[in-house]
Amino acid sequence: MSKFALRSLASLILLVLLFSCENDFSEVGTDFINSIESQPTYESENIIAYSEKHNSIRTNGGTNYFLGRYADPVFGLSETKILTQVNLSQTNPSFGEDPILDSVVMTLPFYSSPVNEDEFALDSVYGEGSFKVKLYESNQLLRDIDPGENGDFDSAQLYYSNQLDEFRPNISSVPFYTSDVIKPTELTEPVTVYDRNSQGEVDTLSLSPRLRLKLPNDYFQEKIIDLEGSEVLASNSAFNNFLRGFLIEAEQQQPVSSMSLFNMQNEDANITMYYRNIEVDSIGNPSDTLYNQYNLNFNGIKLNLYENNFNVDLTNQDTIAGEENIYLKGGEGSSGVIELFAGPDSDGDGVSDELEELRENNWLINEASLDLYINEQIAPSSKNRINRIFLFDLENEQVLEDFVRDPSAVQGNPSVSRVIHLGPLSEDENGDPFYRIRLTSHINSILNNENSTDSTNVKLGVYVTTNVDASTLVKTRDPELGLSENVPQSMLETPRGIVIHGNRSATETKKMKLKIIYTETN
Repeated sequence: MSKFALRSLASLILLVLLFSCENDFSEVGTDFINSIESQPTYESENIIAYSEKHNSIRTNGGTNYFLGRYADPVFGLSETKILTQVNLSQTNPSFGEDPILDSVVMTLPFYSSPVNEDEFALDSVYGEGSFKVKLYESNQLLRDIDPGENGDFDSAQLYYSNQLDEFRPNISSVPFYTSDVIKPTELTEPVTVYDRNSQGEVDTLSLSPRLRLKLPNDYFQEKIIDLEGSEVLASNSAFNNFLRGFLIEAEQQQPVSSMSLFNMQNEDANITMYYRNIEVDSIGNPSDTLYNQYNLNFNGIKLNLYENNFNVDLTNQDTIAGEENIYLKGGEGSSGVIELFAGPDSDGDGVSDELEELRENNWLINEASLDLYINEQIAPSSKNRINRIFLFDLENEQVLEDFVRDPSAVQGNPSVSRVIHLGPLSEDENGDPFYRIRLTSHINSILNNENSTDSTNVKLGVYVTTNVDASTLVKTRDPELGLSENVPQSMLETPRGIVIHGNRSATETKKMKLKIIYTETN
């Protein structure tokens, strides 16, 4: 077994034991933590940290989409609309003889979890405000394939968060539907739906909270029912060229804002047309009534379009000396960049003097960590508290070895997953909120220079996230510093933001530092 493998195995065993101790406050566990803390410790302050604003992020191709407006005490207002195609659930539909359209209902289920049989907790509603939902017909052609500059048609079409102004000329200025006032935080009770089979027998269903909006019959009579048998309904490509989609907007009712996250791929997210057919006997008298329904789904192209009033000026970030504060914001927001071992390089070989000296020590790294403190002076609101943050190799655009090796990974439960590498928001002994990011394998690789990828002292990107297990990246355009070609898709699934102390913080105890606990092997 190689020297690096032995060191990595030893570090992994130490981390597993440390994680066990953090969750088992036994006398033995306390002794073990004390033994780790009693090991020699090195602190590196040669860190540069700064923020990057993201002005345009790909939003098509995902599952979850925001609707509404969010007011952040630090970052300002962020408003989102949904531009979506609607697809035929079945092509060439037959609606029977003389169909009578009774109602059309658009359904968008909230993310929720049951509290008891009479109440749900809404998991992705931000703000106590209310809004009216408006639907506008769109004539914006949404394509799956990008034709390219040379007409090669060899790549997927990407759509971005800041394209609303570009698309506006192709979107009706007059809504064809406006709802009553809706306050999502009041929609915590189960929704009762009466489902009728073709014979008219009614089944009562109790469903999770959802928006159910009764759309105008005349519109769908004209666009769907009356076109039975036409080429328009022969395929989804033909239908998407005929009815190119809807812009869904939440018109806020001042002064309080509200934003909700919806899973547009949920099987219950659709537009359902309820209709009936009246059968007649041989002499033309009504003899029976058949009840039917037909669905339009949102399985086609859809994207979030943002209108932001970003209050924080990140245009002049000091990328040489770093910044006092790092601003992390979800959605079309901002992220942090961290450069480790960024001190003087007297011989000009591209490796700092500090890093060269540390590599000569031949240490076994027991633990390496960054403590990232929230700046409560700038961001005192509970809104600016997010339980998890995400970090990855910004230059190679991949997670760190610590992410892959983290033994605390829990499949399907991201709220408690990977708490060794990406520590959740905690409080220190003084009650100050911070995140502990452990980089033990990464730092071990850098210092011992034995892994072709992690041995490079790369820039690290740090982001807010709702799911630390989700490492999928999405494309960006025109980032403020030109550093981030991609960002984690999970960054788009929270509108919230935090402010953390940077490497130049005036508060010494909260300044960003790298702490290394080591064992000498010489």
